[in-house]
Amino acid sequence: MATVIGSILAAVAGLVGGRLLVAGVGRLVEPSIPPGSRAMLWTPVVAAAAALSLWWWEVLCRGLVPEGADASLAMLATRFALHGTLFLLLAAATWVDLRHRIIPDAITVPGVLAGLAALAAWPDGLLPVIREVPRSFAPPLREADVLGFVGPLRGPWPTWLEPAPSLAGLAIAIVAFTVWWLVGTEPGVSETRMGAWWRRLVAPRPLVAITGAGVVVTTWLVGGDHWRGLVSALGGLAVSAGMVWLTRAGASRALGREAMGLGDVTLMAMVGAWLGWQPCVLACFLAVFIGLAHGVAQLVLHSETELPFGPSLCLGAALVVVGWRPLWG
Repeated sequence: MATVIGSILAAVAGLVGGRLLVAGVGRLVEPSIPPGSRAMLWTPVVAAAAALSLWWWEVLCRGLVPEGADASLAMLATRFALHGTLFLLLAAATWVDLRHRIIPDAITVPGVLAGLAALAAWPDGLLPVIREVPRSFAPPLREADVLGFVGPLRGPWPTWLEPAPSLAGLAIAIVAFTVWWLVGTEPGVSETRMGAWWRRLVAPRPLVAITGAGVVVTTWLVGGDHWRGLVSALGGLAVSAGMVWLTRAGASRALGREAMGLGDVTLMAMVGAWLGWQPCVLACFLAVFIGLAHGVAQLVLHSETELPFGPSLCLGAALVVVGWRPLWG
């Protein structure tokens, strides 16, 4: 009975998410779309089908849980909710990037803050792994865990990343968040193309800074797995954004022009805040091949030599989440 109710709720959540996607992106970025258009009607239906499929895979089939590991229904449902929210953000970023060749901060900035808060509150939302506990009298004990910044979340942890009263961990977390805030929320010229409504979503930069700092300090004081979850999110943000930034800089230097937009950097910062850095490395690897296939198709079908890379990154991240067990195992 619980699985039936859960499936119904998942489909309803997908419908609501689809309506939010249409209202937040379709109506505001594409004001020319009439209310009764196919996009308006079919987007919620597709979103509901996607949510139901994700529920079936993650909860009913336990498709992400490593073989031999255990996971409660509440844990699986929570992870499904977090991944569903991330997928909604990825869908919004893909839609806008395909249409306008930019990824607005109005998607990535709230997405980063939501990801940090989510993993601080529910660290088990990270992707699952097996942790081996050494035993002197028998083979290592295999226990269910999630993938944190330095390995299994509940495994050995560096002393310099400990929560209160360790000031080193707090300083590192604040620096990581501040660097993202300085780069990721700086108004860009391309943002003016999205209209005043989009800009107002992230206009109060001090409010973004205060909110993020509040999450960091509060979680540092709480400590435990909540702090480790937040550190894993911040590590994912920093490593993922840094990796794409370096790729962007190197490719731009080699080509003599901008190879990728800053939106791709902020997009992967958002993904890293939800998944951690290790899945994002896999996502970027997959995105290269997805982008190559997309580029060949565009060249053959439309004779286009330029294409947005954001959708490839989004699809790569989604594939890593859905195919986590075989990819990591």
